[in-house]
Amino acid sequence: MAIPAKIIVTLLIIWAIFFPVNAAETLAEVNRSIIREFAGWYIYLVAAIMATCLALAIFPMTGRLKIGLEDDEPEFSRVSWFSMLFGAGIGVGMLTYAVGEPMAHFSNNPAIIEGHVAARSADAVPSAYLYAFLHWGIAAWATYALVGLAIGYVAYRRSLPLTIRLALAPIFGKAMSGFAGHVVEVVPVVATLLGIAVTMGLGVEQFIAGAARLGLQAG
Repeated sequence: MAIPAKIIVTLLIIWAIFFPVNAAETLAEVNRSIIREFAGWYIYLVAAIMATCLALAIFPMTGRLKIGLEDDEPEFSRVSWFSMLFGAGIGVGMLTYAVGEPMAHFSNNPAIIEGHVAARSADAVPSAYLYAFLHWGIAAWATYALVGLAIGYVAYRRSLPLTIRLALAPIFGKAMSGFAGHVVEVVPVVATLLGIAVTMGLGVEQFIAGAARLGLQAG
């Protein structure tokens, strides 16, 4: 399902290039609608993911299961693995949002919306960091880990293609072989590509800003 995903991403890029104002306004409204309807459920979903990862780690049968064949050895060391994670985009996001996200939540977060604390007050600082850590702390890594474990298990333990569809097949069965499976294949690819594009954009902005402060301007 790579071709439909590429077509969707290409159309989005063309739309943004030739109609930037319309694209920005439309996508911003879509984002606001998604947040308005599903933001509360996001917290419950992440809590469930954390509980699942904890259960997988505690129970001996799953905690000791190798993601690969019994005689397989890791291709990369832990140092190399963490270096690739931070070099591939997580580092860029953390450099930007380590400051940006707490500041955003300092002005608006669920505690402020519910009226428990006032925006931009000393009382808003703990909740601002609380929701920043929700996005970048253990909760985020638990989300990454669960998706990675699901895909890695079917790929390296069962020798199946590296796809979300097959990772969900043990739960949803034959439904993943029809239209629902196609949607599950396309949406993560599009979301991942767009997420990488945002990360690369943040990285370029940081590089340009740093170069400007050093007096290294183009031209």
